[in-house]
Amino acid sequence: MSCRRLFLDLHDVTRMEGLHRRLHAPHRHAANPILEGKHPWERFASLYGTVLHDPQDGLFKMWYLTGPQSDDKVQIRGRQALGNCTLLAYAVSRDGVHWVKPELNQVDFAGSRANNLVDVGRSNCEGFAVLYDEHEKNPERRFKGFYWEHGGFDTFVEHEGGLIWGEGEGDGMWISFSPDGVHWKNSDANPVIAKGSDTTQSLVWDERLGKYVAFGRMGAGGRKVARATSDDGEHFGEPELVFSPDELDEEGTQFYGMPLNIYEGIYIGMVWVYREGVDGCIDTSLATSRDGVHWQRVLDRQTFLGLGPRGSWEDGMVRVSQNFVLVDDEIYLYYGGVQGAHTGRKFKQVERAQQPALGLATLRRDGFVSLQACEEEGILLTKPLVVEGKELHVNATSRGHLVVEITDDMGQSLPGYTSLPMVKDRTDAILRFDRPLDALRGHRVRLRFRLKRADLYAYWFAE
Repeated sequence: MSCRRLFLDLHDVTRMEGLHRRLHAPHRHAANPILEGKHPWERFASLYGTVLHDPQDGLFKMWYLTGPQSDDKVQIRGRQALGNCTLLAYAVSRDGVHWVKPELNQVDFAGSRANNLVDVGRSNCEGFAVLYDEHEKNPERRFKGFYWEHGGFDTFVEHEGGLIWGEGEGDGMWISFSPDGVHWKNSDANPVIAKGSDTTQSLVWDERLGKYVAFGRMGAGGRKVARATSDDGEHFGEPELVFSPDELDEEGTQFYGMPLNIYEGIYIGMVWVYREGVDGCIDTSLATSRDGVHWQRVLDRQTFLGLGPRGSWEDGMVRVSQNFVLVDDEIYLYYGGVQGAHTGRKFKQVERAQQPALGLATLRRDGFVSLQACEEEGILLTKPLVVEGKELHVNATSRGHLVVEITDDMGQSLPGYTSLPMVKDRTDAILRFDRPLDALRGHRVRLRFRLKRADLYAYWFAE
């Protein structure tokens, strides 16, 4: 099966008439927030982490950041932890909505190991990106965790009237490996990148490159996005800046992070837009790339997931996480919500009645952007493409009609290859032709879509 062709950009389009691209916002789940801090070691729940579905046991698995409820000093892993430390916690779910926090018996928190904290890294991990690596031959390295490890070895410095961990030897980007996502072993090569990244991270496998690709701040020079690659998932090259605000962004705009995923062969980034000089808030918009290096904002920088209602647990910051989980005909998008704006130039101090928590938003499969036709018929002509299967599929909603003509390179319709009209709502509909599509296998053709009162989300060939 070939990759589905989406409309996050116009990469595959030669001409459009009477159509416009529409961004579709995901729907918040009625059960939100789906996970909150409930225990003494959970002052908050932050999705500077990952949610994925494990095909081995069929469970949804979540790695999220948290920290102690009390500012009092506690003992963690046999050392003195301060109020600014972050801890990695773990939860599981059978449906992706209702979560259980299992006792892992790994981390000594205030004299007890009866908690869901994960023993990974050295002292203070942040932004824990988990990759379930289907290409890994060593089962002990099936799960890869990429994160910022920092804090030094009990080296404390004064900051704003308190003590925090100072920088220490070995700080930087670390990687750890696990057979099950619960029991982790740190790489002997750590730090794999000798730079910090005070945000979420991403780690993906790029099939076309044949490399692991990591994203984070990693020396980007502030709240911007850098990229580094690795052949083996353990030894990384020097990070390079690939994404930052430009002259069209409002003054003071920063990218707090950009967790991402490769979806149908396309990099899709969840851009955390921080408007420090405007309202101090952070929401999520989209960016896309074909190679992970050259990025473009989607649909004039429209907001993808906006803030929650005023006074809610998510009225100040809404940050979608790095992984998209396919559940039947929907994409599950997990995000962290924060009440109140970010402290900074606009707001020196923010009072929060509710602590940060985690939410779920759902989106139609392929449903980021559609090509939409209203009462007048619209036409799309694709760039040349090779017929790679015996069926042509579409993800579309048609209240009027959707017809596809297969044409030659000059746009002339091929006899017998005008589809029957589609009038329905399907995430996977097979278009029917008078002649078998298999006869065109391997040929370069174009597709001419004719739409009326319809939304086209994706198209692809399949067996």
